Amino acid sequence: MTNKEVISALKEVKTYCAAALLDPLDYALHVFEHLERAGVQDAVHADFSLLAPGSRGEER
Repeated sequence: MTNKEVISALKEVKTYCAAALLDPLDYALHVFEHLERAGVQDAVHADFSLLAPGSRGEER
């Protein structure tokens, strides 16, 4: 499944979503849109360890 497919599905779900769940749904949409812009193709299997503090010689 691609990020674009997930974004599309989440937008469809948003149409029928309870008001109390809109903020978490918007957050998820924002995350997937950011991943798509960043070029992350497979967020489930991506190696995000390089983003962790200390991974580039930084202190934790």
